[in-house]
Amino acid sequence: MGDTGVRMCKRCGSFVELEKDEELKKEYPYYCPRCDENMYSFETVVVKDKGRRRT
Repeated sequence: MGDTGVRMCKRCGSFVELEKDEELKKEYPYYCPRCDENMYSFETVVVKDKGRRRT
């Protein structure tokens, strides 16, 4: 993963979390709490400034 910044959900703009479940993490590295959905990397966007939201 090695990118700098934080990741946000492309769909809703919320910050995503790293998946905690070891089995799910193998396929879906991220989880969006607002969408309540596991996500692939391409479903998220990296932002450098934690205060910005994607519009």
